[in-house]
Amino acid sequence: MSEPGTEPRVFANRFADAVGPSEGRPDRDRCRCVGYSDATRPASVRFHTDRQDTDSSGWRRLLDLIDQAATDGSTVFKPFVELSAAERRQIITLPPTIAKLTQVKHLVLYGTNLVRLPPEIGAMASLERFEPYTSHRLHWYPYELTRIGAPPGLDLSGRGHRCASSARERPLSGMSGDIAFTCA
Repeated sequence: MSEPGTEPRVFANRFADAVGPSEGRPDRDRCRCVGYSDATRPASVRFHTDRQDTDSSGWRRLLDLIDQAATDGSTVFKPFVELSAAERRQIITLPPTIAKLTQVKHLVLYGTNLVRLPPEIGAMASLERFEPYTSHRLHWYPYELTRIGAPPGLDLSGRGHRCASSARERPLSGMSGDIAFTCA
């Protein structure tokens, strides 16, 4: 409840347009390989071994979207908005052709079924903002992400963390290189 005479604070939903239609069925698989508490943590950890089906309609559509964004010189790339729920579920990695997106400054991978990113993502020289938020099956990022962006570095937002380059904050576990990623 707000104080009399004050307006309630409204927060923008940055991801309202980041996902395509749901079609009434799941657009991604559940991840239970790590667990989020002692009660849900498995006895042994097994990471995703899924292989990308490069003949699927979702994969072919993603390749087309990358080609289109590269040709247009797009600065924002939200490929999963353009895919159906079934197509989004088919995508477990980005293709190496992601390297074509040298003009993209903002990459949104909200709520994906991704389990890995290719090292070619490091060729996205203009990338300033990378948002894999709620892509719960994506447990680590390739080393090449540490090589992207001019100071102050790449803005990395995921799983509720706001991450950016700064010498004053603690390093984001698993990341190293010339750019120090940190979580606030």
